[in-house]
Amino acid sequence: MKAVILTLALGAVAGAHADEWVSVGAARAVAPASSSALTDSSSRAGMAAPVNLPATSAGNDLVSELALQMEQMQQEIAVLRGRVEEQDHQIKRMRDEQQQRYLDLDRRLSALLSTPAAATPASPATSISEPAAVAAPAANAAEAYQQAMTLVREKKFTEASTAFDGFIKTYPQDPLTGNALYWSGEVWLVLGDLDKALQQFRRVVNDHAGHDKEADASYKIGVTLHRQGNAAEAKVWLQRVIDQFTGKADGTVRLARSYLDKL
Repeated sequence: MKAVILTLALGAVAGAHADEWVSVGAARAVAPASSSALTDSSSRAGMAAPVNLPATSAGNDLVSELALQMEQMQQEIAVLRGRVEEQDHQIKRMRDEQQQRYLDLDRRLSALLSTPAAATPASPATSISEPAAVAAPAANAAEAYQQAMTLVREKKFTEASTAFDGFIKTYPQDPLTGNALYWSGEVWLVLGDLDKALQQFRRVVNDHAGHDKEADASYKIGVTLHRQGNAAEAKVWLQRVIDQFTGKADGTVRLARSYLDKL
């Protein structure tokens, strides 16, 4: 009985291992994988290992973009710098032209004021039968000032001094009062009264500080002092014009330098 059982057991073992035995040199048969298994495996592989772009490609694009922006900014800065330089040149040219016009105007006025007024003989008929023309009263400060300046241009200096004095008394707070004081001083210079001229110029500086004619009045104070024989104080005032009004009234500063060089 035992022998029969042993024989059956050996046969079962041999049958179980029959499929696993392969002879030397023979290829072992492998069952083909199903399509569903391959698809599932591929999808799992794709999820597990996503494809990544190279980091160097994105970095190069960013660097190229920044370089392009910097180049554009440099071009814009160059254009703006050129415009600024052009505007600076135009401003300098306009400033030089303005100073030159001022110097020409000052020379013409100085020549006008220094030339004695020519006496115009009146005809006998006019002097006997017609009264002298009297200027109409001014309606406002601007008109009164214009009338006084017209008398200066006509070289009627005595009448002009009276007109300026009247303007100053009538319109003491008007912005043109500083101008009237200055031209009153100029008229007194022409008439030869240096003391009155100096007084009017000093009133411009003392009573109307910051006025447009302050620089001119300061310069004329120096000129008047020199004509009075006070060269030392004249130099002080001329140097004051140079120190105080350089960059503000360069035309007057040039006149002060030129006059100071002659002392």
